[in-house]
Amino acid sequence: MQPQHRLRQIRYRGQANDRKMAHKGESLLVALLGMALLFTPAPALPQTTHAQQPIFAQYNHRAWRLVDGTPPDIWSLAQAPDGFLWIGSGAGLYRFDGISFEEVTPRVGSFPSRNITALAFEPDGTLWIGYFSGEVSRLRNGRLDNFLTQGATVEQIVRDRDGAIWVARSAIGGGLLRFERGRWQRMGRAAGAPAGAAFAVLAASDGAIWANVGDRILVRRRGAARFEIVARTNGVSRLSEGSDGRIWASGEVFDIRPAMKLAQVPAPPGEPPSSADRMIFARNGTLWQTPFSGGVLAMRGLAGLPPAPVHVERFGVQDGLTSRRAVPLLEDREGNIWIGTNLGLNRLRPVSAMTALGIAPGSRGGFELAVRADGTVFIAEANLLYRVRPGGQPERVRRFAADITTIEADGDDIIVALPDRLLRLEPNGAFRTLTPRPPGEIVSWSRDAGGGIWASVVQRGVFHLVDGSWHSVSPSDPQAYPGTFHTPSGPGGGEWLYAGDQLYRRERGQFHRVPPDRAPRVGHIALLSIGPSGVLAGGELGLALLDRGRFRTLDPRIAPDLSGISGIVQSPDGTLWINGVRGLVRTTRAALVAALATPGIPLRHHLFSAGDGLPGVAQQDEHKSTAVRGGDGRIWVANNSGVGAIDPSRIVSNREPPPVVIRSASANGRSFTAPGALSLPAGTQNLRITYTALSLAAAERNRFRYRLIGVDKDWVDAGSRREAFYANLPPGAWRFQVIAANNDGVWNEEGASIAITIPPMFYQTWWFRLLCLAALLMVAWLFYLWRLRENTAQERARVEAQIGERERIARELHDTLLQGMQGLMLRFQAAANATPSGSKAHALLETALERADDVIVQARDRVSGLRGVGEEADLMTLLETLAERFREDGLAVSLRGPGATAKLTPQSAEQLLAIIEEALANVLRHAQAREAIVDVENVGHSLVVRLSDHGIGLPADVLRNRERPGHFGLPGMRERVKALGGEIAFAVPSAGGTEIVVRIPLSGERRWRVPRRWKMRGFGGRR
Repeated sequence: MQPQHRLRQIRYRGQANDRKMAHKGESLLVALLGMALLFTPAPALPQTTHAQQPIFAQYNHRAWRLVDGTPPDIWSLAQAPDGFLWIGSGAGLYRFDGISFEEVTPRVGSFPSRNITALAFEPDGTLWIGYFSGEVSRLRNGRLDNFLTQGATVEQIVRDRDGAIWVARSAIGGGLLRFERGRWQRMGRAAGAPAGAAFAVLAASDGAIWANVGDRILVRRRGAARFEIVARTNGVSRLSEGSDGRIWASGEVFDIRPAMKLAQVPAPPGEPPSSADRMIFARNGTLWQTPFSGGVLAMRGLAGLPPAPVHVERFGVQDGLTSRRAVPLLEDREGNIWIGTNLGLNRLRPVSAMTALGIAPGSRGGFELAVRADGTVFIAEANLLYRVRPGGQPERVRRFAADITTIEADGDDIIVALPDRLLRLEPNGAFRTLTPRPPGEIVSWSRDAGGGIWASVVQRGVFHLVDGSWHSVSPSDPQAYPGTFHTPSGPGGGEWLYAGDQLYRRERGQFHRVPPDRAPRVGHIALLSIGPSGVLAGGELGLALLDRGRFRTLDPRIAPDLSGISGIVQSPDGTLWINGVRGLVRTTRAALVAALATPGIPLRHHLFSAGDGLPGVAQQDEHKSTAVRGGDGRIWVANNSGVGAIDPSRIVSNREPPPVVIRSASANGRSFTAPGALSLPAGTQNLRITYTALSLAAAERNRFRYRLIGVDKDWVDAGSRREAFYANLPPGAWRFQVIAANNDGVWNEEGASIAITIPPMFYQTWWFRLLCLAALLMVAWLFYLWRLRENTAQERARVEAQIGERERIARELHDTLLQGMQGLMLRFQAAANATPSGSKAHALLETALERADDVIVQARDRVSGLRGVGEEADLMTLLETLAERFREDGLAVSLRGPGATAKLTPQSAEQLLAIIEEALANVLRHAQAREAIVDVENVGHSLVVRLSDHGIGLPADVLRNRERPGHFGLPGMRERVKALGGEIAFAVPSAGGTEIVVRIPLSGERRWRVPRRWKMRGFGGRR
């Protein structure tokens, strides 16, 4: 929004000469009085109503120039049903989403010319295009169809209520044409239209068609077959319909027929009738023109009952217009005014605030605000004092010889502080000097509940006026802040002192520091506000509220807009207006309390910034409020670029949910434009989607959320970003959805979406995965077979090594021990033969020879066992033989049990017999028992041999250590059992004796077989 002093305002009153004389007289009076005016009140200017406020001050101006990508020579503008702004220019056809410009080319067909002068949309999105050369095109679903021929210039294209298309073409070959049911018809004499160029055509709300053809203004009422002549013109005349249904014509219009709804646009004072390139009525009744003389004209007061004085303003290059050569005008559905020029695009957006005062040339800037009890707002800038009555605009009151240090309301008066004195401005306009003289430059003035006066003085601190004298006040706390203390301005002052982040409160005449855990945590305290909502502290880090003797500070993370606070207004209805470095925040006490009560809940608020018409952001380094409330309810703020005002009853709110459009998608280097359903190639992993929201009021403030259903668990908050990226997407069917909010936070919850399909690569299909699984199982099986073969080979090598070793031992036994014993037996046999038969010696020798023969037989059996000779052994037969031998030695062995059917390999039988033999030998030698019991049975897949006796039993240390020192029988038994894969247990029953239990596993057939490949070929039996 441009400052007010830059706008050229023209009031159409019919009394221009009287007004000029009055201004001259006023200037002469100023020159004669000189300095006398410094101390006399200026006459009050007439109050202005809201309707008389400057037109352009109620809009925010935004310009896009050629360097921003704007096409040159903009001749026409139109808004599509989906919300895009379409631009017809000398460089072709473009569309605009508020952020970027995009050139449009048809998929089928080509433009007959790039110089586009007229655009019009049908409700279904069909676009009609007119060219400077005279052709007309229809763009529908990407297909371009061309009509008519060259030889004229298309001025306007409109669609009537019956769906017919009307085209006004100027120049020699021009005229008024209609397109209906696939054919063109030129409006000639038969239709009541004169020959000649057509400069304007208008489809009125009542269905009538108005046109300016040649030097006539015509109307064809709905249902009529012919046009009627309504008036004559002297040149080009543009037409527009006002909100009251009247048709307004620009330029010179004559001979208007009575009772016709036609009116001529009045000329600005001192100027001829405005001949315009384009002309529109906005929905608020303002008439907008782009006159041939350049710039933009806005007229207020034409359309309305009763008629109001016409107010005219001009907007030009000096106000920021991209060029004085402006042509097309458009009001979009959000109320924005768009203006095209030959050097760029302009937008005027309605705003809630307005700039009332800008920084005067040469001024250092800086404003002071105060509001009197009657609601009059006073503004001080440097040495100037202004007044704003309720409903009015700023008017100068006085210029002082020195700068004003502060102003403050004191009831019905205003205190004006100069560096060396205090003045009181009374309601009658008189100034009165106060005594005593101030102790310095006063920057705040307040009264306490008892009426006492308190003031903050630059570099000196706080002073209290007592009995006509100023007394310095400072905290007695030795840890007090070393800088200058301040007291709040306005009512309630004197109760508090603050400096830096320290706060003191007066109790019983003494100032006591508020403990840190009860003080506001807002950083440097800028001000305290006392009003209907309580005591509020504002500072550079946020806002705090006094609640039951303790300040509760709002977490700046949930209210980032509340920073750098220098102004607070507490309205009677509980509304809070907070001025800070991010703008003016509107909230309520209830919202503030709710945010304080529930951490993490964002503060409900609305932010007004420079984009809403405010002059910059809040002034800083102040210790009084930069925001006040006038008697008419308007909020006035002192900002770094001027003084602004916002009327809470006239806040502009954009309630239109923004249309959301998915513009394009790209994957693997391939782009897809405006897809409805997107089928991506197999193997796609990276996806980029661009989207936009077609709220043109402040597109940079639009906010977005998106999600890829099936991938994202929740909405992704994209802020203002208009792109979404996905990487490493798996194959499948997804849906991308995006929603958006406009500049005022109104969400389009439906948004836009596209279906996305990514087929799998061959290696991502189920059958490929099944094949991979089968291949993996095959590899695992082959690996298993290989490992089994390796293990078998290793086991075979180990067994063969064992067999070889056993064969070596068998050979050694056979060739040495057995042969030697055979030789000894021959000698003993010779000795026996030499002794007398029947003698005792002969009998002993025969007995020894028989025992030796048994030993040799057993040795040969052992040799056979080492060589792996023999088939399955009958365990019970072997045990019976073993028991018989021990019976001969004097130990009665009882053999029993159901295990008689167990068959063992010779090796297993040998090991088991050795275990039982060792156990029986121990019974014979150590147990002092005469009987032993051997019990054999099958338990599951195990063979259990239980051997028991009734002897003296095993000693405790032997039973505990499972061996006898210096003896190796018991360890040998354990080793043999372990070699068989079994278990052995020793116990001493309570009845006495010893019990040994041996458990060895059997195969599924409960017998062990020697594998055939382990049997050695050619190994004979006993020798």
